[in-house]
Amino acid sequence: MKKTNIYLFLFLLLGIFGTLSSCSKDDDEIPVGKPVINLSEVGLENSRTAVAGSDLHLEGDILAEGLIAKIDIEIHQEGGGEYKIEKSWTEGKYIGVKNTTFHEHLDIPADAPAGEYHLHFAVTDQLGNTATVESELTIESADVPVAYQLQFTESAGYAHGNHFHDLADKEGAETITVSFDAQGSAIIGGHLHLDPHGIYKVELKQFDDAGNEVQGKYIESEDVAKYYKAFLIGGDFILNSTTEDESGAIFQPRETKYGDGTDVTGASGTGTTGTIFYFTVGHANEGEKDVTYVLRKFSSASIKPTITREQWNLTDYATKFAGEDVIKLSFEIHAEEGHDH
Repeated sequence: MKKTNIYLFLFLLLGIFGTLSSCSKDDDEIPVGKPVINLSEVGLENSRTAVAGSDLHLEGDILAEGLIAKIDIEIHQEGGGEYKIEKSWTEGKYIGVKNTTFHEHLDIPADAPAGEYHLHFAVTDQLGNTATVESELTIESADVPVAYQLQFTESAGYAHGNHFHDLADKEGAETITVSFDAQGSAIIGGHLHLDPHGIYKVELKQFDDAGNEVQGKYIESEDVAKYYKAFLIGGDFILNSTTEDESGAIFQPRETKYGDGTDVTGASGTGTTGTIFYFTVGHANEGEKDVTYVLRKFSSASIKPTITREQWNLTDYATKFAGEDVIKLSFEIHAEEGHDH
């Protein structure tokens, strides 16, 4: 009887080991797929355009079951050119993880020849699996004419509700300039770093073909200015007036004189246009924001007085306020503690 029990025990034990071995073998045979890459932006707002001497915005999601080991980027000329830009990541926040959002600004050397390029974005996991996605890319010459600028200078003052108090120039404050081409794409400084607590005086500059400033044409007189108003669209901002601790965003147009020398009037700032404005991101809006400065010309002079200080960030501004956008300047705001440039 004892011998029979021993045989039975050994038989069961062998069966268990066989099952475990089979399961282990099955597990080993389950393949780990290649990384999956969703490259959502090549260039600001996925423009697939960069400027020599500036940087290229790249963003996308990566999923790698085998954990990311390396990310390689290669940009090479089309049409037989030999110019090439290469960049790799083998350590840091993207490495050794299963999924991540890749967000970088790749330097484009000033000597990069203008023209058509091809971008390869490759991810290799720790098992050796590699996936690559590709994109067309245009690199523009560094001497692309500047058509517009937004100049940000930190100012003194404090936020209250939907506006500022005690605004004044800040001694020694540095001016940060974002430059745009004629299509409104940022060509210099388009990844703007601002202190979320800072209050910035922002001035619009527009240049003609000879390089002369012409933005004054929008506020040359009250009769002209009543057709124009600026907005800052995008970013999904939490407005300061909706917070209890004054931690939100404020956009306040603030010209004081028209071009003919007369005073800007209008209750609660409705007479102002926004070729000069004051802006704060606010602690509640820290992070990255894709925004567009818009100067809109209204179809009727009766529209501008109806626009309140709360309506500068409306997604449906074009529907609410009939007219046309005469300027649209797109750029990024990176609002991070300790960054102001």
